[in-house]
Amino acid sequence: MVKVGIAGCDNLRGAELVRILINHPDVDLMWVKATSVGSVRLDEVVPGIVGECGLMINPEGELGNVDVVFTCGHRDQCAATLETLRLNDDTHIIDLSGCHNLDDDQHQSWKYGLSEMQRRNLVHDTMRATVPGNAAMVSLLALLPMARNLLLNSPIELRVAMGETAFPEQGKTIDGLDIDAWAALQQQEVVLNLKRCQSSFDQDVKLTISPLAERRTLAVDARFRTSVDSEMIRQLYDHYYSDHNFVFLVDRPIVTADVENTNKCLIRLDKDDSTGLITVQAVADTLLKGSAGSAVHVMNLMFGMHERAGLALKGTGC
Repeated sequence: MVKVGIAGCDNLRGAELVRILINHPDVDLMWVKATSVGSVRLDEVVPGIVGECGLMINPEGELGNVDVVFTCGHRDQCAATLETLRLNDDTHIIDLSGCHNLDDDQHQSWKYGLSEMQRRNLVHDTMRATVPGNAAMVSLLALLPMARNLLLNSPIELRVAMGETAFPEQGKTIDGLDIDAWAALQQQEVVLNLKRCQSSFDQDVKLTISPLAERRTLAVDARFRTSVDSEMIRQLYDHYYSDHNFVFLVDRPIVTADVENTNKCLIRLDKDDSTGLITVQAVADTLLKGSAGSAVHVMNLMFGMHERAGLALKGTGC
């Protein structure tokens, strides 16, 4: 069993991570910490787990040694959190704050944790991984098959829509940033990783964020032009995602019930061969595939477990 600690369960992604890990067949959740509450029962802070977990938040005494720690606070809290925890050198770390998502290739002690892009790297001797920002993640999933085949050769427009679990209320922020600053970081993250996949990539990318009525849904329409015909594009996407466990192509409109409360990302392609304009729609659950689910996927790869372990989640939408 993999022994796990969580730093930062008192936010939406941390709570979602708890709900996954307490039912993961290969995990022992050993301890949890939070900054906004004292020493209270975990089920008083995380909804939906009464009767499933008797752990206390911020337990008294020394924290036990664990195999992996998830850090779930804001991006400006990661370094201080790790210093406070005083982890052993052989403890794996998976960070959900995004503070290392723009590290360049020469300073990649933190591996970029997009499993559909980095699966082989995450399996081999990875000690530290950083989980993609949710808008960047869904945008990259929409574009990776084209980038891997060196076919992104026109400007790209990314229209990202997020439900209320991710989109801030008026006057509030995402990870301590206003929406425009946060969107700019997500755009930089997309560009950086497209260049890692397609070294020749030098096109303009414009990413915009808007609210979505569906509470947990994260969706992107990625629009660009290409001379590749519709059938070939479909084959490229089918081939790229054929051996991945959570990304699927569909030929019908994607609805919330398809992804809500699952770790899936569904993709739909729409190409106008007369103009060359293609729209790639990608839709996921913002707290699962967009955050906590992707973090658990990374952990599964790190420790040689099946990728779907703990993540074969049934949707509850209707």
